[in-house]
Amino acid sequence: MVPSPPPGEGVVPLRRWLWQSYLRSALIPLLVIELTFLGIYWASTAIVYRENVTAVRAVSGDYLNDVARREAASIGNLLGGVAVSTTLFARQTKAALEGNYMPPESERRRYAMTSDGRFYTLYDNGTTASYYTGHVRAGEAERQKVWRLSALDPLMMDIKNSDPKIASLYFNTYDSYNRIYPYIEVLGQFPGDIDVTQFNFYYEADAARNPARRQVWTDAYVDPAGHGWMVSSIAPVWSEQRLEGVVGIDVTLNTIIDKLLALRLPWSGYAMLVDRDGEIIALPPLGEQDFKLREVTAPGQTNSVPGQASKPDAFNIFHRPDTRDLARAMASAKEGQVELTFDGPHLASFATVPGTGWKLVVIAPESRIFANAESLRVDTEQVGMIMLAGLVFFYILFLLFLYRRAIAMSGRVAAPLGEIAALIGRIGQGEYRQQFAGSQVAELDDLGRELVATGRQLGDAHDRIVEQDHVLGQALARQWQLHEEQVRFIRTMSHELRTPLAAIDSGAQIIDRKAGQLEVDDLRKRASRLRKAVKQISDLLHQLVANAQPDRDFAPAVMQPVALHSLIEETVRSIVPPERLELVLSETDLVLADAMPLTMALRVAVDNAVRYTSGQISVVQELSLDRLTVLVSDNGSGIAEDQLEDVGKRFFRGAESIGTPGAGLGIHLARTVLEAVGGTFKLSSGDGGTTVSITMPIPTPHVADGGPSDDRAKAKILCIEDDPHLREDLVHELREAGYAVCEALDGQSGLDIIRKGGISLVYCDVQLPGMDGFGVLEHLRAWPEPDTRPPVVLLTAYGDGPARQRAADLGARSLLVKPVDYDEVLRLTRQLTGS
Repeated sequence: MVPSPPPGEGVVPLRRWLWQSYLRSALIPLLVIELTFLGIYWASTAIVYRENVTAVRAVSGDYLNDVARREAASIGNLLGGVAVSTTLFARQTKAALEGNYMPPESERRRYAMTSDGRFYTLYDNGTTASYYTGHVRAGEAERQKVWRLSALDPLMMDIKNSDPKIASLYFNTYDSYNRIYPYIEVLGQFPGDIDVTQFNFYYEADAARNPARRQVWTDAYVDPAGHGWMVSSIAPVWSEQRLEGVVGIDVTLNTIIDKLLALRLPWSGYAMLVDRDGEIIALPPLGEQDFKLREVTAPGQTNSVPGQASKPDAFNIFHRPDTRDLARAMASAKEGQVELTFDGPHLASFATVPGTGWKLVVIAPESRIFANAESLRVDTEQVGMIMLAGLVFFYILFLLFLYRRAIAMSGRVAAPLGEIAALIGRIGQGEYRQQFAGSQVAELDDLGRELVATGRQLGDAHDRIVEQDHVLGQALARQWQLHEEQVRFIRTMSHELRTPLAAIDSGAQIIDRKAGQLEVDDLRKRASRLRKAVKQISDLLHQLVANAQPDRDFAPAVMQPVALHSLIEETVRSIVPPERLELVLSETDLVLADAMPLTMALRVAVDNAVRYTSGQISVVQELSLDRLTVLVSDNGSGIAEDQLEDVGKRFFRGAESIGTPGAGLGIHLARTVLEAVGGTFKLSSGDGGTTVSITMPIPTPHVADGGPSDDRAKAKILCIEDDPHLREDLVHELREAGYAVCEALDGQSGLDIIRKGGISLVYCDVQLPGMDGFGVLEHLRAWPEPDTRPPVVLLTAYGDGPARQRAADLGARSLLVKPVDYDEVLRLTRQLTGS
């Protein structure tokens, strides 16, 4: 407790006390409320702004997507006519090459030959220009081809004059001949010995790049004919022998840019065109500002070779860090939307131009898109600041009022307030139960009495807190104890799993390295060791699952025919060395019982006897009218009397178990599963050793003894299993035993086979695709003729209580846990088929 200050120290006048009380009781709560309302106002403003931005973003995004799709289709339509004209031009060119047209003398007089073998037109007569470069010297055959191709002049003129978008038309041949309209001075425009097949407007239509032999669009390039930057619609002209040449129709970039400039987009938006390789084909002035570029539309703006030039790397969106997100999106989708950052965030929508593979990108700055929402946010913030200023002014006046009020009241309430102050001080020091003498002021009197009542309530609450702290401490201690048990269990299970895993790995290494040297008996011996190790791991995992829910009830018994002799003998002999075993079995073999609890309990008892003793181990089976008893005895030193009661508790291990592997769960789990089916697991110990008595109830009458009839060929078994390896092994073992076996991969297919009749037994996996094993049992259970239902044995990797309970409720004859023992499978098959 904090000691009281000495008299006179920390004492304030009543006026100051009232002033401070007003501050605590009136001013601060009101201030908090006002500030809360102001905060709510600002928060709601922010929410409204965010929602406005979200709504505007959605609307603007949809609008930009629609514009991109619509304008991409418009450009596709714009270029579609050029593509159709290109295809027509190619077909007519092929016809001209295959024809025998001879132009008039006036046309032929336009041509001349240079000394280095270039054949060209001398002057313009309003038609085409023609040029055979010096790459191939023009002979008689070449001149004849020129005469035949002059038949194309009217067509080329009509196509050019009918479409203002077209800059020029041309036909280039494999031997570097060029025919172009409108007319140009070819000797001054084209260099000598030029190979036109090395230009993109030729090779992009060859067999390697255009195996479909259809019309295609080139990337942007500098026209060698002097028309500047352009794109071409080209198409190959094939004869039966080779690619004769390529026709082309040029469209300048200015034509496309003019189309983009004609778009009237809100928010200062603009559109640009990008080719298949990410190069910007057309960029309007607004885009030049964002991209910090100047559109290249004239041939003098590049130093590259005409016809092979491409725009600088800055025009390729794949090479720009500010457009890589757009490039990735365009590479993976035909249309979409991304955010870009230039001088600020921008929204970009793109769509594919039909027939070209180009992308039309519509871009708008988010600052313009959200301008109205931002203006509204600024206005609401200004209103909030005005409200804050008004609040400050109000509280200044309110403080002055409270101060004057404190002065007026100080002379009337000093005494009762002093008593109340003392009362509050005592309550604050932990003396919760107080008395109040009263006051003539009703409010102070009520306050004093309320303070007394509040003190009592605080005292009661304090007592409850102390009690709850005590309960919580006990719960934490219990939780810590459970945690320690789990940690100890996990460490033990880790050690227990490593031993059989080491045996499996060692055996597998020897088989892998010496497979060709091992005899059959040695292989069987090692295989037996591997199976024992797998069985040990399976048992440990079963214990682990059971320990995961220690308070959960086990499922009731699943009764099935059990061959006691083979079950007990196989279980015991898999653990006890032959020289240490003394086995006594009763005459009766076949009984109705639940094999799982018996096997688990017997394995635990025998395993403990082998672990903790070195002498003989006796296993005796006794069978009365309604009860099975198995006695497991050893001749060891026995269990100390003070430890005998603790044996069987979870995680308990005696002093003699130090250095011996184990988890302290085996006897606990064995006793639990036996008691769940009405059995017992009891220990008795003395100087002569320890005896474990295992009992289980056996329904009467017993299954009659007698040799099975050899009707295996008549018994037809259905295996429903989706795992191909498990299904193959199971079918192989059953067929090797002489049974007829059919297969199904899922529950519905299995039911279809069963409905056809003739099935004697069904092995069905629980975890199947579609209808699982329980679903198969439910369908069989609903059959109108129960006598026609074959017995079903379920296979599962989860042999816990709920699975066994459900299997028993649905009428399964048995439930085997993977990995299955094929000896157990064959034994069950013989019992359930009577073979």
